[in-house]
Amino acid sequence: MADIVDTEEVDRDTVEPDVLEQQFQKKYKLLTETTVSLKRSYINKLHATKSLKIAVSLSDNSIEVYQLDSSSLSKVCRLSGHEKALTEVVCDPNEDHLVYSAGQDGLVKLWDTRTSGTCVQEYKDKDEELIKPFECMDISCNGRVLCAGSQLVEDDAYLVFWDNRQPSPLGGYWNSHTDDITQVKFHKTKTEILATGSLDGLLNVFNVMELSEDDALTYSLNIENSVEKLSWLDEKQVACITQSNDLQLWDTSTGDMLTSFTRDKLSRSIRRSKADDCYLVDTYTSIDDTPVVLAGSYEGDGHVLRSVTVADKWLQPSSNFAENKQTVRCCWYDAQVSTSSFTQKLRLFDK
Repeated sequence: MADIVDTEEVDRDTVEPDVLEQQFQKKYKLLTETTVSLKRSYINKLHATKSLKIAVSLSDNSIEVYQLDSSSLSKVCRLSGHEKALTEVVCDPNEDHLVYSAGQDGLVKLWDTRTSGTCVQEYKDKDEELIKPFECMDISCNGRVLCAGSQLVEDDAYLVFWDNRQPSPLGGYWNSHTDDITQVKFHKTKTEILATGSLDGLLNVFNVMELSEDDALTYSLNIENSVEKLSWLDEKQVACITQSNDLQLWDTSTGDMLTSFTRDKLSRSIRRSKADDCYLVDTYTSIDDTPVVLAGSYEGDGHVLRSVTVADKWLQPSSNFAENKQTVRCCWYDAQVSTSSFTQKLRLFDK
């Protein structure tokens, strides 16, 4: 069937609805949703636990924690305490009740959701006169090591490490990035492997067990664009979304780029006509170990949300989330619930 042709510069589907239905064959239904905020704030980050406890950070610098039981979301608590912009929220991989957050106030905070969201620990740098505004953070798969990445401060961008039991840092790196660090992601199963991304266009891979920063830096990969998001897809592969909504997949064992997709190619893969209106949400690995890209369109009310799978160097249509109603800023995948996507509302989809 021929593509739909439109002379207006408006993003729209490039195939008829019946063709769209045939091509995006993996079906999801809306399991449940809840309105997180009635104010003019929105969800910008989220993380979740294996028991389906979900933490979301809001643009008003607060965190809300929810529990998914059967097919309903119940609010556990609301957390607040960062004096400047809240930039990251991460759930502890072992302790279901612990949530970490990072902010531009130079603090990483540990919260206990069992006590109505009390801050039980603050992690900060030893140099209190030089505040390092943190843009991102993560925790190792065994829950022992924290890492936060900072903005550029007096010509240095810092990666600061802590043992989760101590408020003072173990140490840091500051020679490997030359601009704001936007992402830090520990390997899913290897506690010593860390991937970082920055506005400087570098994706760095470290072995943090090495004694010096120079020895720890395994690969410094040139993305040739600012890094927006990083995701570990398997033991070796890292997916990188750039700030211009391109996608690159890298092999961290060899330092080779496996494949790349432009924004234009990604927009065509979700059957949309105008690349400038399309955006990437994130990447994840499905239950069958297939890399999946979640993407949408800003056009209209922003309801378009679709996923495609990466097969070798091709993008294949997968799912059309027809019940979505708003622009999606972040997502989280779980084999039980399949896909969770979040905007101003918290929405969970199930197969």
